[in-house]
Amino acid sequence: MDLISQLHPPVVHFAVALIIIGVLFDIAGFILKREDLKHAGFWTLLVGVLSMWGAAITGHEAEELVEDAIKGTAAYELLERHEGIGEILPWAATLIGILRVYLRFKYNNLLFAGYLIAGLILAGATGLQGRIGGKLVYEYGVGVKNQTDLKGSKNYHIDHDDDD
Repeated sequence: MDLISQLHPPVVHFAVALIIIGVLFDIAGFILKREDLKHAGFWTLLVGVLSMWGAAITGHEAEELVEDAIKGTAAYELLERHEGIGEILPWAATLIGILRVYLRFKYNNLLFAGYLIAGLILAGATGLQGRIGGKLVYEYGVGVKNQTDLKGSKNYHIDHDDDD
């Protein structure tokens, strides 16, 4: 398996966690009027945006490896949805990240509230994307080594001739 595609699982977990936690820090900082929490939210979100780009790049590589093996299946349809969302999320995260940077230097209470709403939508979409990715792996077995499935369902996999 290609090294870049192997990095997708760990990178995507960082993206999901950092985006969600960054927004939650900012919400807590806004409600509690605590600058330290907003500071934590700022940096956590920015690293989350970078991680989101890493998840998109590694996800594209992982998708290329499994796409042909699952064409014509329910897993393929889900993979296509996952890919479509994955092409939009980094751009959305970047725009929200830019807004967050602007607010760091030119704070406006109303605009910050708007950022929080956009951040919650981003966090929700990121969580949904993670759920779809998890379903691909845990329900369809996409991208994992072939194993005997005790329930008899089809397990889509990548042959790893060099991994023996």
